[in-house]
Amino acid sequence: MSTPTTTISADADLVTLVNVFTVAPERQIELADALDRATRDVFLSVPGFVSANLHVSLDGHRVVNYAQWASEQQYKEALQRSDVREHIAEAAAIAQAYDPTLAQVRSVHRPRLLTL
Repeated sequence: MSTPTTTISADADLVTLVNVFTVAPERQIELADALDRATRDVFLSVPGFVSANLHVSLDGHRVVNYAQWASEQQYKEALQRSDVREHIAEAAAIAQAYDPTLAQVRSVHRPRLLTL
């Protein structure tokens, strides 16, 4: 299986799940580890899954999951799977709250490389 690659481009035909979890600081790493484990053990084999990137806030109160899917339909189909629902329940039990949002990349800005 090839390694998932995150593509952040307005031209990419992907949907992105941005899920912000609120968590007690003493449980932040536990939640991040659970999301890591679920990605490795479950999502890598789910049709339509492209990539996942986990971010932990410096204040310890949030974990942000930025996951890309081939289509909104495949994301919705994944939510019907029992192994995926099990993972969602585990993360929800650790988090105080979560806010999943499907989005598309609207624009990307990068500084130009200077040539001498």
